Amino acid sequence: MSKMMKFKLIVVLLLVIAMLFGGAWWYFHIHTKTPEYALQQVETSLTKHDLDRFHRYVDLDALLDASYDDFMAGLVLSDTAGSEEEKAAIGDFTQMLKAPLLTSFKSAVEQYVTTGAWPGAGSGSGTALDASQFLEKSGLAELEYRGLDGLTKDEDKGRATAEIRVFQQEVDDEFVFDVELTKQDDGDWRVTRVANVKDFASFLAQSRQAKLRAYADAANAIIAKHNETMMKAQEDFTTTLAAGSLGNQQTREALKTLMQDTVVPDWQQRKEELSAIEVPAAAQSLQKLRLKICDLHIAYAQGYADWMTDKKAATLRDAERQLTQARTLEQEEKFLSRRVGDRAQ
Repeated sequence: MSKMMKFKLIVVLLLVIAMLFGGAWWYFHIHTKTPEYALQQVETSLTKHDLDRFHRYVDLDALLDASYDDFMAGLVLSDTAGSEEEKAAIGDFTQMLKAPLLTSFKSAVEQYVTTGAWPGAGSGSGTALDASQFLEKSGLAELEYRGLDGLTKDEDKGRATAEIRVFQQEVDDEFVFDVELTKQDDGDWRVTRVANVKDFASFLAQSRQAKLRAYADAANAIIAKHNETMMKAQEDFTTTLAAGSLGNQQTREALKTLMQDTVVPDWQQRKEELSAIEVPAAAQSLQKLRLKICDLHIAYAQGYADWMTDKKAATLRDAERQLTQARTLEQEEKFLSRRVGDRAQ
């Protein structure tokens, strides 16, 4: 090999070494001190369940503290029916709960980072509030990361904003969070705030209100239709009884037929139709109550029909007990129905 060839080879090797050292210097001294790198590390901390890495690039205390008031103002208050005075009172109450709730929620976030799963209902750590309740209310547990839409950076101010696109399962739509990062004294960037939490809360509340309206409209239409049938059945019951007596076998057969062929099937159909509609989380208690009322009326009508045959006092007492319980629950159903209707407005 000629001296010239050896010289060229040495030069190439030196350039390669310089590029390697230059690349290493750029990675450790430039790239690792960028908001892009910080976001990558946050994602890595979640996939590898690395809590220490997560805390290095996310100032969780600052993030939760900055987000709390916006969450409560935008989600809880906007999702609460009532006067402005009532909402103000609720706002004062949420401030009283801030410290214990943030403690509980911080623990929940750390559990999610460590295990990849949010805490379930009733799994609170002895704090005043169960974090799972706030998770359900906030909609955060149903978020899916979809990507980074953009990143703006102001080096002079040491601020950056990342546009993080997510999919919210309950709403069945996407939302873009404006995630703010702050440059630290050591050059690292950390997530410190989400600027548009209140917008997300409004986005979530509006969807929930729309679903509540849809549920209320569908359920009310079903109930109104079947109430008409029951009013007609009650008229037929009264007419039949007035034309005869319970001691008359023909009257008893007519009442038995009315119960078995009209009342029982109609309450069964009402239950089937109610069960077929989509029920939002805020109406679950009301829905369960309505289905229970259906069961009680079915049991009453079938028991009354049985009494027409066996004539046993115990059969009648049991049937009337079912009807009494149904009437009691119907009063509670009216109250819950009004509350759901108010929240749907």
